Amino acid sequence: MGYKYKATMYYSDDETDKFLRDKSAKPNGKKSASHYLYSLVTRERENAASVELNQEEVGVVRIYPEYTNSRRIEVSGLISFTALPAFSLESKATQKRLDHKGLMKEIDQNIYQHISSNFNNPNHDGSFLVVIKTDIICFYTSNVSETGYCEGNFLANCTLIHVTRSEWARWGGKYDFENIQYIKFRDLSKSRVRKNLGLCQLAEIAPLDTVGAFFIPVRTTAKAFPSDKFPIPLLKGVDITFNKDRVRLKPMNDTQKKRHFG
Repeated sequence: MGYKYKATMYYSDDETDKFLRDKSAKPNGKKSASHYLYSLVTRERENAASVELNQEEVGVVRIYPEYTNSRRIEVSGLISFTALPAFSLESKATQKRLDHKGLMKEIDQNIYQHISSNFNNPNHDGSFLVVIKTDIICFYTSNVSETGYCEGNFLANCTLIHVTRSEWARWGGKYDFENIQYIKFRDLSKSRVRKNLGLCQLAEIAPLDTVGAFFIPVRTTAKAFPSDKFPIPLLKGVDITFNKDRVRLKPMNDTQKKRHFG
């Protein structure tokens, strides 16, 4: 892609050169000093735009219409991983937390595998795919076998957003798809949320959770399309800290164990 404008920076000290080289490194191993410098200019533009707001508008959160250009899928399957021995842990609560972290890690791997098996390389044209885990239910047991495996089955509801160049441009480069986050409704007026200035809620079908929702931060100025930043789907959403309407990780009862493991 060609660029309409460019600017050149001159410097002579080694410290600046080393600093710029370190900061220009990208997650995919490539380096781009221009990309890093552009991000600094973009940040300054946003700061300037914030200053220009009318005094009565400072700190106001702008709520935009729901984002509906997404796709909902279900991912389900069996999971299995080696559980840590109970005698090595400080308490049952610690063991439960570590087992739940292991369960979520395995669920994430299953989601990645499902996406790679059912979608034809969504990044081939420079676009990227955002996968938001909106809610998960998992039944598990850690004493199925003598080898100490933690096993179970899960169902994850996910929202997919395929961010193409045209979708990015449709919103003027201001929708920050890379940083979709869950926010409780009661926190919308707090200072840590207000810094976004704009929020666009992801549309969901009859969610059980009435406490909060997933939002796309809306920037005050445009940002360049991150065409080479995400070689794999960007997985976001729930984890073990979420409320029971979003994440339910339940030990199997005897009937469930017999049904799944005999």
